[in-house]
Amino acid sequence: MNGLYRLKVGGLHFCVSLSFFLAIFYVLKNFWYPYPYFENSGGWQGIKIVAGIDVVLGPLLTLVVSDSRKSIRELLMDVGVIAVFQCLALLWGIYTLNNQRPVAVVFWENSFLTVPAQALTEQDYELKSLLAFSDARPPLIYVDKSYKSADLKKMLEVIAKENIPPHYQTWLYRPLKEHFDEIKSQKLNIDQIIAKYPDVKNQLLPIMQKHNISDIHAMLYFLLQSKYSNSVLVFDQNAQYLGYVNPE
Repeated sequence: MNGLYRLKVGGLHFCVSLSFFLAIFYVLKNFWYPYPYFENSGGWQGIKIVAGIDVVLGPLLTLVVSDSRKSIRELLMDVGVIAVFQCLALLWGIYTLNNQRPVAVVFWENSFLTVPAQALTEQDYELKSLLAFSDARPPLIYVDKSYKSADLKKMLEVIAKENIPPHYQTWLYRPLKEHFDEIKSQKLNIDQIIAKYPDVKNQLLPIMQKHNISDIHAMLYFLLQSKYSNSVLVFDQNAQYLGYVNPE
């Protein structure tokens, strides 16, 4: 009897927690970490932490403390304490995921790099300003590799004094579309990629069908380097972002 009671109370807590988890997962996957950034920039790692706290730990503790011999008041107090700690841990996880979400994808040197929100908010940069650079989400941005002595000096000073790498220095940001010709020399050879990772060709087919492209060589390919894994971003000749592939 007591075992069934525990399962009922723990199951109720699990259902409530699962509802919150699914809502968080939806926001992460569709807004904060859209593909390919969900896997590349820590969305998947973050959602596993959230799931462990919200879907597993909270209901499991409720299952342990539930007892049919307790009064309703005692049970509510026990579950209430668990819920408070669960919510605090969950809020911390959401806060961390929000800080680490990719808010810009910038081209520097020979590849695209993701920029987490925290890297810019710590500089008091208004994230909404990034929308002026690109219609893509997150915005695709070119980092001006200026060789003017004054600009180069400023860039190096910011690196040395504030420990901010060039792809985090927002004063260097420029619209990618206006500088796309400058990065074409850094494009990847798709034939070499397919030779090493044959499945990439299959991954390209939906992109080609969606944009009515018949030749894989009509598109341009660039490396995206992220914290956990890398991808290849696909563009047309006019700097329009078409999609991505994951060489594996």
